[in-house]
Amino acid sequence: MKARIGFVLASLCAVQLAQAALVTDANDGRTWQGASVGTFATLYYGSDTLANRQLVVDNKLLDDSIFDATGYLASTLITSVGQYSNQGGGTSTDTTGTGGFDYTCCGSADSRFAAANAIDNQWMQTSGVVGETVWDLGFQATKAAVFNTIDHGPLPQEAIESTVYLSNDRVTWTEAVVERVWLEGFNPILGIQWDGFVYAVGTGTTDTFRYASIIHGGPGALINDGDNEINGILGTTGDFKPPIPEPGTWVMMAVGLLGIAARQARRSPA
Repeated sequence: MKARIGFVLASLCAVQLAQAALVTDANDGRTWQGASVGTFATLYYGSDTLANRQLVVDNKLLDDSIFDATGYLASTLITSVGQYSNQGGGTSTDTTGTGGFDYTCCGSADSRFAAANAIDNQWMQTSGVVGETVWDLGFQATKAAVFNTIDHGPLPQEAIESTVYLSNDRVTWTEAVVERVWLEGFNPILGIQWDGFVYAVGTGTTDTFRYASIIHGGPGALINDGDNEINGILGTTGDFKPPIPEPGTWVMMAVGLLGIAARQARRSPA
């Protein structure tokens, strides 16, 4: 029984502890849709030098893995006014890794809300004014992960073409900064070009926030060509993990896993 309890506890921990694949070599020669460590060194620190590439590594900016959205709370688009407010959501059509940046646009105005509330192949565009396009993250988050949709190059500029602002009252907004980039995006089919460069932002403090407003361009964007394509946004904890379940949820998960262990024990030969 102790072994089974240990298995249950390990399983519970595994729910919360996703493995990272941080880029740790300043001279890493790989590229991701044409972007290299040197590309990020130039964009974030001014030039492609060894010292700046080392800053990319030391600041743990790049993660060569997929952002697994399992366990996160879905954020809800609660307001969308101003520029693009009457434009519906778009759909990126490639699901196999063979269709490039192909997309269709756009549905009814209401479809932008459905597109913005799930991490999938649908996207919407935000205005350029803070407070006009706002998501409710669903809990007091420390950081927020932004899932963008890419429709053309250059990259990663066209992926990180927004600035995120964070708030608890939707009146006072704090500008967030990019702290981590998941180079492979979120879709396990790595050949899909419209997915890539999921990024997480924070304020550099332990302060929490409930709301996130995204604008196209702004001081946090790597490029500003007048629009952006946002798949969705999720709140995270300080270590880029899902929110910790309430105690009652842990108990229910433990009971469920113990039940599975008990059934397996009954089926095992003596």
